[in-house]
Amino acid sequence: MPYLEESYDIVVVGAGHAGCEAALACARLGLETIVFTVSVDSIA
Repeated sequence: MPYLEESYDIVVVGAGHAGCEAALACARLGLETIVFTVSVDSIA
């Protein structure tokens, strides 16, 4: 099985209103950003 490694500067846990705002701010600063959420239906 191939090994895949990725690296991020910022990990945002939760994609509610505050999580989306935080992820957007970090992405605009040029940081590699990833967002985790429990449910895609609950993204702000």
